[in-house]
Amino acid sequence: MNDLSLDETAAIARKNGAIVMDLPIHLGAWGAIQAGMHYALEKKYNACVTLDGDGQHEAGYISKLVDKLEDSQVVTGSAPERGGPHKNIIWRMFRFTSGISLSDITSGFRAYSVDAMKILVAYDGSILDYQCVGVLLLCKKHGLVSKEVMVKMNSREHGNSRIFKNSFYIIRYLFSTFLLIGAKRW
Repeated sequence: MNDLSLDETAAIARKNGAIVMDLPIHLGAWGAIQAGMHYALEKKYNACVTLDGDGQHEAGYISKLVDKLEDSQVVTGSAPERGGPHKNIIWRMFRFTSGISLSDITSGFRAYSVDAMKILVAYDGSILDYQCVGVLLLCKKHGLVSKEVMVKMNSREHGNSRIFKNSFYIIRYLFSTFLLIGAKRW
């Protein structure tokens, strides 16, 4: 999915055989992921995999994530050691308040089944801003099983975290995520 990027990622992906959809307007990361899920559902694919474009996620783990979909609907590629002390405290708070037991709940490296994609492209999924805790909560609300596969994650090759960019973004993310957790409690 090319969300109006300004770099050469789309051209490089096409050159290497990838199907790249160029979005007509900027949808943001989650909107672009949903567009990809719509495409996967339209083409009747059995699963889709999301990964960040900053070099953190290794494509060699994709088959392990997809294989784990045999007994679950969402599989997260987890690397809990990547979180420093601050991230680990935040993750612990999110796990405690949300009831989600995954060790790395903010990883964007995930595999989704058809059932998960259908839920995530529906209206409830469209109000999400990020692809982490809210997605897991929505899937949990619908009775989907989330599992994890331990993976190795690299340091970012480029770019910065949208969430952990600076104190303002961290506080905003914490506030919105706890608000979402509170709203989704059942």
